[in-house]
Amino acid sequence: RLKGQQQEINNLIQRKSAVDEENARLKNECSILNQKLKDKSQELKDTEECTQKKEEQNRLVIKNLEEENKGLNTCCADLINDLEKLRKQEAQWKTEKSGSDARIK
Repeated sequence: RLKGQQQEINNLIQRKSAVDEENARLKNECSILNQKLKDKSQELKDTEECTQKKEEQNRLVIKNLEEENKGLNTCCADLINDLEKLRKQEAQWKTEKSGSDARIK
């Protein structure tokens, strides 16, 4: 009976040893996964910060382009007005020239 109990104790010690090894392996795996999680979390944070900066830069670029477009639209309107004045002036000069040519004849 004592021999049987000793064998059972030896078996339990072997099982405990196997469980301890498995536990150590799982702890190591858990530690590796936690480090990967930490790295990925930092990568995500960095990516989000980069995205936020890019979005802010894009907003500034859009704002500047809109302001530039506004200025160009104003400039175009002024040029169209100047062109219209010059066309009227040209028509007036043609009329005056035509009158002068008629008087010369």
